[in-house]
Amino acid sequence: MQKKGIWIIVSVLVVLVLLLGVFGCKPAVVTPTTPAPTTPAPTTPKPTVTEVPAEVINLTWHNPFPPAGLNLAERWWMDEVERQTNGRVKFERIFGGTLGTLDQQPESIRTGSFDLGQVSCVYNPGAYPRSAVGFLPFVTDNVLAQYVAAHELFKSDLVKPDFEDLNQVYLMNGMWAQLQMMSYDPLTTIDDLRGVKIRGHGGSADALAAIGITTYGIPWEEYPAAAERRVVDAGIQGTPTDAYDFGFADIYKYWEDLVFYYFPMTLVINQDVWNSLPADIQQTMQNVSDIMAVQAYKLYHETEITAERAMLTEKGVQKIEFTEAAQLKEQGGPPVWADWIDEMNAQGLNGQGIEDYYFELLRFYGG
Repeated sequence: MQKKGIWIIVSVLVVLVLLLGVFGCKPAVVTPTTPAPTTPAPTTPKPTVTEVPAEVINLTWHNPFPPAGLNLAERWWMDEVERQTNGRVKFERIFGGTLGTLDQQPESIRTGSFDLGQVSCVYNPGAYPRSAVGFLPFVTDNVLAQYVAAHELFKSDLVKPDFEDLNQVYLMNGMWAQLQMMSYDPLTTIDDLRGVKIRGHGGSADALAAIGITTYGIPWEEYPAAAERRVVDAGIQGTPTDAYDFGFADIYKYWEDLVFYYFPMTLVINQDVWNSLPADIQQTMQNVSDIMAVQAYKLYHETEITAERAMLTEKGVQKIEFTEAAQLKEQGGPPVWADWIDEMNAQGLNGQGIEDYYFELLRFYGG
């Protein structure tokens, strides 16, 4: 009887063990936890390596003058293009007229003697007849409006043929210098102007011709020596910056405070060279050119502030009022504008349309 009870107990234990083996135990609920971040072992940083462009585009820029205010904006433009292209574009910069004078620049760029550089429609009005609307006299007193409006004008289909005809592409205007008079003796009236020999060109020559005064178009390269020898008694040039940079503040002692017109320095590139550039490089150049309308004004205006201070304080130049400015503007402005339209029409060009658009842009930009 006792043995039978023992076997019953053993049988029950075996059944329990088998049941546990089949169904197992309920797993414990584990709450997920975010593993603690691991701190990587310190490593020695790799040295920074400046990427070298696979292909560098080398372009030659020539300027007829030494580094000065009149080419400051173009130098800034080249620096910015080099920076934005990460060195894919490099400019060889040649100063001082090694490859020709300002009036020779258009032909040199057309034929590819160098790739890009400054030209001026003032020195070559026959080569850039449409662009010449930009130096009509007494059009605006707002020089910033002149920078912005002229950039829009020169990019337009109305003026673009000037550059296409010379195998060129317009990029930007580097400056619009204020053309003002300096003289040996004070000149304050129109009658004063009639009694002296005056160096002038562009809009100033046209304005004075309208009131019967002849000017002398002495080339820039010869002008300082001519003024120093008093071949002329007065001259109209970029004042104050160019007058100071090229020594006229040491020659003339009077500065007549009257802006005849604004003198452009225009950056163009050879059309064939332009066409050979990758599309992204062309776009970068155009983008930089578009900001230059305002940037060039800022750069050149800063030089004007410095130059004026130096002329008046260091050089002893006297800045004087031209008392008959209103009369001169009336007689030497609108009649010249009308004559310009007639001259363009005689060449089969849309003089009225170009001038109207230019004046419309000036009004739009506050000029």
